[in-house]
Amino acid sequence: MKNLTLFLRVLVLLLTAALLFTIPAYGITKVGTTSMQVLKIQMDVRGIAMGNAMVASVYDAESVWSNPGALTEMPTKTQAIISQINMPANVQLNSAVVARQLNDYSAVSLHAINLFTDDMIERTWDHPEGTGRKFNASDLALGATYARKLTDRFSLGANVRYLRSALADAVFNGVAVDLGTLYRTSLRSLVLGMSIQNLGPNVRYSGTFLDYRNAVINGGNVLSADFQSANLPALFRLGIAFEFFQMTGIHHDSAYTVWVSGEMNHPNDARERVNLGAEGGYKNMFFIRAGGKFDYDEESWSAGFGLRIPVIDGYRVTFDYAYSYEGRLTQGVIGGDTGGDLIMGEPHRLALGFQW
Repeated sequence: MKNLTLFLRVLVLLLTAALLFTIPAYGITKVGTTSMQVLKIQMDVRGIAMGNAMVASVYDAESVWSNPGALTEMPTKTQAIISQINMPANVQLNSAVVARQLNDYSAVSLHAINLFTDDMIERTWDHPEGTGRKFNASDLALGATYARKLTDRFSLGANVRYLRSALADAVFNGVAVDLGTLYRTSLRSLVLGMSIQNLGPNVRYSGTFLDYRNAVINGGNVLSADFQSANLPALFRLGIAFEFFQMTGIHHDSAYTVWVSGEMNHPNDARERVNLGAEGGYKNMFFIRAGGKFDYDEESWSAGFGLRIPVIDGYRVTFDYAYSYEGRLTQGVIGGDTGGDLIMGEPHRLALGFQW
């Protein structure tokens, strides 16, 4: 009862925070009204394969991407994971995380996200074919995590991140905070999780830009204007997860496990969405995964697999792969911009990790 009371109190606090930061989006779709969109991309390759339904399903170092409160559930003392995500339009996205248990009740982590584009030709109103200059865009997030078990079933964690975004000469520097909690109920294997992500001040780029919108009104003169501010992409997530055989009481070979997860999330720039996922495991060494996403504009389903390979006593190498179908975001790339490359034109996700 004490665990449940704590969980409900934290749930009320996070719901209040979620309403404060996301209620402007209720009833309407505010696509394009937030900045630092890289923060909306799921970095957890295992989670991508499971349809992003991860707020109650994470248990390793990659919990920092979905629910920092779950960092205390790591099965080993130390973990390191690097991932590469192949994005449309030749955009490169990489992430890395290192996490360590301090004791039986607390854990810490350092993590980073780096997104960057190829060089692009600068084009202006007067020089539509190019000015001879090139520019690129990049996003960087550097974060630290602390998580602690308040009881044997209930844990709480937080991320603090430094953010930097650059587009040509315009730059933004800021901070963001994530809060998350995980509650292992007494109902067999049922787990409840929730988090609120990307809380922080508005994004506003430095410098000015040439505003062509009022050139006719101003007699053809193009004036400089300041960049307007935009919200960070705040996201509230609430979900459940359970081991199917334990939950249903079906007798089975203990070498096999099947985890099922579901999540509802509420972003401040889109409608509420639902994610569902499942993971089947064999001897905690081989995993197959699949998931579905509902009420998204383009994304709909995903799948993947994972390996946990012992190398020497106490050390394991991990490998995860995920494919996420993204509709028209990649249909124009396949056989087109990539010159018919059916492999690199697809949204593949790869992660390599070490546990000891």
